[in-house]
Amino acid sequence: MARRIVTGLILAAIVIGAVWQGPYALLASLLALAVLLALHEFLGLPGTLKPLDRAASMLAGAGIAAVAAATPKDQLAQWMLAATVLAALGLLLLVLFTPHQMPQAGARAAHMLAGLVYVALLGSCAILVVRPEHGEPGALVPFGGVAPGRFVLLMAAAVTWLNDTLAFAGGKLFGRHKLYPAVSPNKTWEGSVAGMLGSILGAFLVKWLFWQAVSDTALIAFALVGGVLGQLGDLAESVFKRAYGVKDSGSILPGHGGMLDRIDAFLFVAPFAWAYFYVLGVAS
Repeated sequence: MARRIVTGLILAAIVIGAVWQGPYALLASLLALAVLLALHEFLGLPGTLKPLDRAASMLAGAGIAAVAAATPKDQLAQWMLAATVLAALGLLLLVLFTPHQMPQAGARAAHMLAGLVYVALLGSCAILVVRPEHGEPGALVPFGGVAPGRFVLLMAAAVTWLNDTLAFAGGKLFGRHKLYPAVSPNKTWEGSVAGMLGSILGAFLVKWLFWQAVSDTALIAFALVGGVLGQLGDLAESVFKRAYGVKDSGSILPGHGGMLDRIDAFLFVAPFAWAYFYVLGVAS
């Protein structure tokens, strides 16, 4: 528990510091690094992918992250679609032209494509949230000039990780009724409810500290939907881990397991944050 808390505090300090004062290039690079570390762990879950498969998948994921970070705004949608389609095509061609691995062809293709969409594409939505067109440090003045896109990222993170923290604590203290024992035997309905309260608390904490302009209605709606998505994201990774008989995706984060274990819920919340605040225009 102590290692988990210390690691969590260090991660929080890195995230808040990069969001607060880091230039866009640094912040986008850190987000891409987290996504690629998680993708590397995901590709290792079955224990059967060959080095060439993993290298090609990592290259494909890096390409999507690079497009998300660097493509001009007026071409972003086309390039994101093109990068995803071409990356998927490239991975399928790799499977096609490695016939010596034919008995595993279906499983290889499925896992590589799942990693491309589940980790690389969903994770790269966090980069979309903080792109320069959504503002950079200095664009606004409250509390050091954190820009609106960075408020959105902080809110998505707070909604996700306070949900996880309070769900864990609530389950330990009050858990009686299993939520989804076939996938995650330790999760309970009581913990889930506590996690939702954590999401609302996290959203209001970001509003109070950074973003007073956002309305309470928009904030509560985001917290409730984001909280549910975060819990589903956690369960989604549990399905993969249980399917492959793995406890943690990795060991890079003491007390937390791997990077994928840390951002599994965020992978579902980040795309919703981008769509909610910038596609639907709630932040405008």
